[in-house]
Amino acid sequence: MAASDQVHAEGEQGPAKRLKSESAVTDAASPQAQTPTYLREIDAGITEFITPGWSGFDAIIKHRYSDFFVNEIDPHGNVVHLTSYTDAIDPEPPKTEAEIEIDALNVPGDAQAAFDEAFVRLEPILGASDAARIKSHLEVTEEQTLEQRSLVLGRELDKDQRKGVYMVTNNFLPTRVTCETVDGQLRFIRRLPKDKAPSDKRGQRSKWAHAGDYCHFVMQKENQDSMDTLQQIARTLKCNARVFGMAGTKDKRGITVQKCSAFRIAHDRLIWASRKLRGGRLGNFSYGEKEIKLGELGGNQFTIILRHVQGADAVSLEPVLLGIRNTGFIIYFVKQRFGTQSISSHTIGISVLKSDWRRVIDLILCPRIGERDDVAKARNVWDTTRDPKATLELLPRRAALAEHSVLQHFVKSGSTNNCSAAFTCIPRNLRLMYVHAYQSFIWNHAVSERIRVFGTKGAVPGDLVIVASDFSDNAHAKSKAPEEETRVVPVLVTEENASDYSIYDVVLPLPGWDVRYPEHQVKNVYEELMAKDGLSPSGLAKHPLKEYRLAGAYRHFLIKPRDFMYEWMRYNDDALPLARSDSDAIEGKHDPESIEFGQNVALKLKFDLPPSAYATMLLRELMRTETAAGYQTQLSNNTESKE
Repeated sequence: MAASDQVHAEGEQGPAKRLKSESAVTDAASPQAQTPTYLREIDAGITEFITPGWSGFDAIIKHRYSDFFVNEIDPHGNVVHLTSYTDAIDPEPPKTEAEIEIDALNVPGDAQAAFDEAFVRLEPILGASDAARIKSHLEVTEEQTLEQRSLVLGRELDKDQRKGVYMVTNNFLPTRVTCETVDGQLRFIRRLPKDKAPSDKRGQRSKWAHAGDYCHFVMQKENQDSMDTLQQIARTLKCNARVFGMAGTKDKRGITVQKCSAFRIAHDRLIWASRKLRGGRLGNFSYGEKEIKLGELGGNQFTIILRHVQGADAVSLEPVLLGIRNTGFIIYFVKQRFGTQSISSHTIGISVLKSDWRRVIDLILCPRIGERDDVAKARNVWDTTRDPKATLELLPRRAALAEHSVLQHFVKSGSTNNCSAAFTCIPRNLRLMYVHAYQSFIWNHAVSERIRVFGTKGAVPGDLVIVASDFSDNAHAKSKAPEEETRVVPVLVTEENASDYSIYDVVLPLPGWDVRYPEHQVKNVYEELMAKDGLSPSGLAKHPLKEYRLAGAYRHFLIKPRDFMYEWMRYNDDALPLARSDSDAIEGKHDPESIEFGQNVALKLKFDLPPSAYATMLLRELMRTETAAGYQTQLSNNTESKE
C-alpha cells in the first residue's frame, strides 16, 4: 500500500478519520468475530484518528512481556536507568550540634588518661575539693553495696553546671560512674566492672547513620505490578510496605524501571532483598531527606516491539511515522482505566454517583465473563446463596481486593444490608477509581465529538484553551500530567483570538461542578450522555458524601511524543528478545540485532511521553487496530498455535 500518497501535511488536515466499523474489521478468523470479554475501544468512546488516509497494519503488541519497556523520567528530565546492583552514594551525614560538641572534647583513647582528664575538667565546674572527693570515691576497687557506692554532692547546682558534669562523666567516665540528679543534687554511683556503660542518646549517633531518612533506589521489575514487587520486598525484610514510596505505578506486562524510596531501610538490606526478588532487581542506591511520592515524575520513556508486522513496510509506513512524530496523537484515556473485565469500572461509578449502594455492591460481586476460575467460582456462590462467609472462603484476596473488603464487612457485621458501609471498606483510591473512570468515559466521548466535528487544524470559537508547555521540545522541563491542570482557568476561544492558539492548547473538561464547558455543540455530549445515566454536570456537586462531589479538571487531548525513533528488524525466533533491558546491560549482554534474512518482521519504537499519556494510544494511531489486552492476547495465542 502506498500510504505516502494518502498522508497529507499537518496543515491540510480536515476532520479526522473514524474507527472502522465492526463489520468492516471482523471476519471469521479474527478475534473480534468472537464475543469479546473485554471493553472495546469503541465502547469507551475511543473512535477517532488524526492521521488521515491510512488504513493501518497488523502486528502483535506485547507478544512477549519483554517486548514492552518503560523507563521512568524524573522531574528533572533524566531517564531513570538501573546501572548497578551494588553502587551506593552514602556520604557521612552532617553531625548534630551535640556530636560537634563531643568531638571538641578530644576524649583520650587511653582509659587512665581519660580518667585523669575528667577531673581536670570537673574542677572549674565543681571546685577542686568536690572534684577530689569524687575522684577518691571512684578509685575504690572493693565490692560494696549500692549505698556505699553512692556519693551525694550535698549542694544544688544550676542547670549549666549539671550539664557540664553530665558532659564530662558520659564521655570521659562512661564505664566508671553513673551520674543522676535527685532533688536538685547530683549523685555519683560508682559502677561495677560487670556493668554496661550507659548510652547517651543526646550525645551519641543513633543506629541510622545516613545522610537522610530515605534510601532512594532504582527498581526494575518484570511481568508484575509495581506494588506487588514492593510488597515482595517488604515480606523479605519483614517490614510494612508503607515504608516504600514511588512516583507512579507501571505496566504489569512489561519490563519497567523506576525510582523508589524506603524510609530508614539501609541500602545493604535492600541489596540482600534484591537477591531474593522474583522478577525484579534493585540498585543505584542513594540517600535523601524526602520520600518519593506519587506524581513526582516527568514522564516515561517507552521502547516497544511490534512483532509479526503485516500490511506495512519501511516505505509505506514512513509518512505515518513522520506524521506521529510531527503531529502527535489523541491521548484518550485507555481501556485499562475502565477495567479489563466484562463489567467496567465506569458502570460501577455511575451507581456510586447516584448513591445506589445496593447496585454498586451487586455490580462488584456479580459473575463476570472471562474471569479466572477461582474468582468465578466464588462469584457464583455469592450469586446463588448471598452467603458472604462461604464466598469469602473461596475468593483469593490478591485477585479481588474490592470484593474481599466488601465481603469481610458483611461477615463482621453479620448482615448484608448496609451496602454503603460495605463500600467504604474498600481502600479510598480504589473507590475513587470508579468515579474517575466515569469522568474518563465522558471525556473520551467528548474528545471524539470535538475531533469528528471540528477536526484538528486548530482552535475554533467555543473551544477552551490552556497554553500547553511543549513537552516534545523541552527535554529538561518538569512535565505535568495532562489532567493536572485543575485550578487553571481556561480561556474561551473567539473569532478574534482563535489564531492565537494551536490545537495543542485546546482542553476539554473532565465533568464536575467546578469546571467550564466548551461553548459549542461538544457541550451537548456531556449533558446528553450523563442524562442517559440519570446524572448531570451540576448534580455532581450534590452527592451526600463529600469525596464523590467531583470538581472536575481540564485535560489536553493532543500531544506530540518526544525523541520519537523507530527501527525495522527481522528475526526468526519469537522466544528471543529484540531489545535489551537494563539488567541485561549490567550483565554484559549485547543489544539484539536484526537478522538480514529473518522470516519475521518487527518494528521497534522508542519515545518519551509525559505523565498520564498512554503509549497504547500512540500504537492505536499507528496501527489502526484494537489495542485491548484481551484482543492482543488472542492474536498472540493464534500466532503461537499456527507455529
